Amino acid sequence: MDHSLTGGADAVIVSHESVSLLEVDAIDIDYDDKYLYAACSDQHIRVFSKSSWQLVVELSVTDSIPLAIDVDEEQVYATCEKRVYVWKKESWGMIGWFDLSYQAVTSLLQGDFFFIGAKEGRLVSIQKESHDTSSWQLHKSDLSSIWSDDRIICTSTKKEEPRVWLKESDSAPSELARLDKKGKGGVLTGNSEFVFVGSPSGEIAVYERTEWNLSKTLEPKISSAVSSMWASNNYLIVAHSSGHLAVWDTKRGDEVGNIELDVNKIVYLTADHDLVYVATSAGIFILQLKVSGKPLDVCSEGPLVWQESLLKTSPYDVLEESLKLERSGSQKYQDGLYHEAIIEYENAMQLIIDNTHALQEVPDERQLLINELDTRLGKALLKAKIQEVQALHFDIKQLSEELQERKQTEMNPEDVDRYWASAGRVIKESRVLADAQSDDMLSLQLTHEIDILDSILIDAMTLYDVFRETINQAIALTRQISNEWHKMERKRSSLVDRKDFLETSIRRITSALDAAEPEGEVRTILRYALDGYKKIFEQIDWIISSSESESEQVLSNRDEALETIDTLLVIIPKRRDALGVITDSKEHEKERHRLITAIQQALESAKTFKLTKSIQALENELSLLEGENTQ
Repeated sequence: MDHSLTGGADAVIVSHESVSLLEVDAIDIDYDDKYLYAACSDQHIRVFSKSSWQLVVELSVTDSIPLAIDVDEEQVYATCEKRVYVWKKESWGMIGWFDLSYQAVTSLLQGDFFFIGAKEGRLVSIQKESHDTSSWQLHKSDLSSIWSDDRIICTSTKKEEPRVWLKESDSAPSELARLDKKGKGGVLTGNSEFVFVGSPSGEIAVYERTEWNLSKTLEPKISSAVSSMWASNNYLIVAHSSGHLAVWDTKRGDEVGNIELDVNKIVYLTADHDLVYVATSAGIFILQLKVSGKPLDVCSEGPLVWQESLLKTSPYDVLEESLKLERSGSQKYQDGLYHEAIIEYENAMQLIIDNTHALQEVPDERQLLINELDTRLGKALLKAKIQEVQALHFDIKQLSEELQERKQTEMNPEDVDRYWASAGRVIKESRVLADAQSDDMLSLQLTHEIDILDSILIDAMTLYDVFRETINQAIALTRQISNEWHKMERKRSSLVDRKDFLETSIRRITSALDAAEPEGEVRTILRYALDGYKKIFEQIDWIISSSESESEQVLSNRDEALETIDTLLVIIPKRRDALGVITDSKEHEKERHRLITAIQQALESAKTFKLTKSIQALENELSLLEGENTQ
């Protein structure tokens, strides 16, 4: 039997029971001892009783969709893009709001401070009582995830590596580390020992908080993007966008539970002792975590203690317990919960192995049960893998459609590379499993699904390579032009030369833009560069044109020009005669040059207005002054 899918038969499993489903479209949730608070997409804040899970109150409408909800002992806070609204607990009246200087993306209440992750990489710190505000630009792109404790604050964006900052009471936070061992972006959480970074590929990078080195990488059984995480000192609960929750033992690095929800998307999760609150596209799921039928308090600070298998002395007890687990697994199999069925079958198998001595009296029944469990486990493994492969089909097709229709993708190159590697690993695991279970007809279905996945994966990789090549060409063109432009600026070349260069560059970018697809990232890159260079070109062109036309605007019409030139022709002979009495050669030359310049300007105006007689008179005066220099 191939048990590689489940991470080993000795893994202790966390189970769950559904407590309630609150049918609201929640974006974020928080709780206290009495209530559960939900920030909803219809711009309301809803408060539910934790004793009955009934709606207690619906708080007034905010100006935009709330991004986050936070509570303390006395107040409720809802962070929107431009404001944070505040309500009084129990009376539920709105106290007011305070405006934000920067557009919020996410927020976190930690102690006496709000930390707002804002646009353009800004972290905003707000003292919740005085509203004293500070802000710092920590990244270049929007802060999408933040996590903090009393000492540090961690920040992340979709395009840059997560960073760790030391809190400073009176100044900007100082950088402690960049968590760049596993690529860019991610969802953040942490505890006293580790910082966890959940990636779009589904992996969770674990960084220790001493040297900030990568301690381990948690690889889930089901690969899909991490959408939310919660951690205590002993447990990590990870929500994957596909609708799965994974429970991890942070001490051992083992996945000890997997919960599958029938939803399209998980938005947010948080844990409250033995309860987990999960905001999804279908509502808020209230789940109770259990181990061996007993509630599991994931907030406990105590050591991780699992109930070990009880060694039984009666063969009937062993067979009875094993059959119960088998039936439970079969029911989950019928319900389509294949991963949970695998857990039950493996637990039944482990129970038989642990109590081999007790079953020596019933060898036939023992072997019969083992064979039955082996068959059912094989089918569950095959169905689970088929389900995983089909999910990858869907995800890869979506990526291909993005590239074909939109000519762009939200995933950065590092995430795509990890995604290809993950898909390749699934294909390899699936082929091994199909070979191991070749006697089962489901192995043929799995092989068929693998072949389809392999084919669309190759097509998608080829499509992405072409996409990246066009992106790289566009970037190379804009970068080359940018480098040449900066070189011209450093050399202080003339504005005329710069204008000519920009004119050529604009033609090159326009040509590339004409050849680009109507929509997509290539067009965005080229359009951005083109708009920038066009703006500079227009500025330089206006400056040059203004300089050239300045002299033309001195005399506005023919009559004014004639009057001015006639006056000048009266003055010039007198000033020319006065040159003879200037004995200082430098002063003499200076005055002569001044007269020549005046005549040249007048001559230009005379030519503009076609004053023939004036032109002749001015040329005569000019020749006399220029002739003086040759004498």
